[in-house]
Amino acid sequence: MNFRKWLLFTLLFCFASFSLAQKKPIDDKKFFKDEEPIKVKLTTDLRGLMAEKKNLNYIDGSMSFEFAGSTSINSVVRIKPRGNFRKEKCKIASLTVDFKVDSTSALRKLGTLKLVGGCAFTASDEQYLLKEYIVYKIYNMLTDMSFKVRLLQIEYDDSKDKIKPFTQFAFVIEDVDDMAKRNGCKEKEGVRILSNSVNREQGTILYLFQYMIGNTDWSIPFYHNMKLIVSKNDTLSIPFPVAYDFDISGLVDPPYGGPPPDLGITKLTERLYRGYPRTEDELDIAIKKYLDKEEAIYSLINNFSLLTTTNRKEMINFLKEFFTEIKNKKRVKYIFIDNALQN
Repeated sequence: MNFRKWLLFTLLFCFASFSLAQKKPIDDKKFFKDEEPIKVKLTTDLRGLMAEKKNLNYIDGSMSFEFAGSTSINSVVRIKPRGNFRKEKCKIASLTVDFKVDSTSALRKLGTLKLVGGCAFTASDEQYLLKEYIVYKIYNMLTDMSFKVRLLQIEYDDSKDKIKPFTQFAFVIEDVDDMAKRNGCKEKEGVRILSNSVNREQGTILYLFQYMIGNTDWSIPFYHNMKLIVSKNDTLSIPFPVAYDFDISGLVDPPYGGPPPDLGITKLTERLYRGYPRTEDELDIAIKKYLDKEEAIYSLINNFSLLTTTNRKEMINFLKEFFTEIKNKKRVKYIFIDNALQN
């Protein structure tokens, strides 16, 4: 074989190998296990997305993911706004991204994911976004029945050149079916479930978590920022509650949010327990889970250098108030038994 034929053969082989690598689906489980941020370029009609935040229809776009090791994957996607509150308050609402448009795309196994970005384009908005990301990571530390998240550094590119490109951190949230599957469950939908009719152990973990982060923006009966999952082997079993969307909480404390006026609190950083009473034994078991993770939670925040020093200190101080309370037996009884919701 002469040199020219050898060179042609080598180039064709490399191109074929690259094409196969592009078509090989990424590991969607590993995608949410890895920690390093992914550089992403999102190209779509940004002005249209901002102007039509209440549009329920998908618009076309493309995303380019640059993974570690210089592996780059491009995919056609469909995008639409989500989240009623952020549609009203934010320049760009949270998004739903459908990766299943191109059946040959290596990203297709990601399915349809929720993408959470900053409410606006400032550094402060990015900090609130990063704080919410950390809230999800804390939830992951306390229970496997929680949504995993992956941090992205997105360059937003307007396909119609009406808006200058800008870069900001964002994160995607694990698909509900994937979260349920790794817990041996499936999603339960369309059935009215009372807040006190969920699995007691998981319900207690959830109630304490929402109180810890200062979140009142949730409801089990109305499926508001809440998913229910049941054992896939017994779909009539008592469901497990799984929360999401934590930006309107005291631990994040964004300027665009506030508690509902009928709850009797005036600011997000004022905690209110919205769970049902538990026995002292049930609370002891759940509280031990929290106390066992206390130092690891502080370490998680302290080591997250993308947050400013001030924000890290404020988050830790807010959490320390909670841990001080749950170490006091009288406060535990007062908050989680005597002043809990009643049937």
